[in-house]
Amino acid sequence: MLCHRPKVRIGQPAIAQVRCFAAAIWNLNTQNQHLGLHAARAVLVIAGSIAAANARDARATFMVSATVNPVARIETQSAPAELMVTAADLRRGYIDVSQPTALTVQSNSASGFAIDLTTVTPLLTSMIVRGLDTEFSLGPDGGTVVQRWQSPPHRVNLSLQFRLVLAPGLAAGRYPWPMRIAVRPLEAL
Repeated sequence: MLCHRPKVRIGQPAIAQVRCFAAAIWNLNTQNQHLGLHAARAVLVIAGSIAAANARDARATFMVSATVNPVARIETQSAPAELMVTAADLRRGYIDVSQPTALTVQSNSASGFAIDLTTVTPLLTSMIVRGLDTEFSLGPDGGTVVQRWQSPPHRVNLSLQFRLVLAPGLAAGRYPWPMRIAVRPLEAL
């Protein structure tokens, strides 16, 4: 505590006055603290007002893009359900399937599509596929035939005809259709 004692003059009555400045200093400190809080509040109110005013005028620009993945779909209009192998077919070694496989291919691909022909039974040693851009010869497991287009029609009707070269040791009779057909967009290759 800081106290002040006034000077006593000679000839005057000695009255001791002691003033303590600790309380006064304390009050000044409290007042300074209150002034500091008031100033801080004022600064926050002003800053908040400026931020709110700027928020109303704020603009943002951003880019949006979308990617459309290429797809292809195949619809079978008609196809043989089974394969009838005769003794004459066995002597000749191949069978020309009389019923064509009618397909509709739809694709959003800019380049074309690929047809996957997969054999599911070991009836064949090879096959010849007609009805596409050109005649294709595929092995016993089948294969992929690529069809390109210059300006995408997006929808193509196909009528495929097959010559199936029969596997040795095959007996005459009825067999389930020996292949599956699927399609992919050309970009997926």
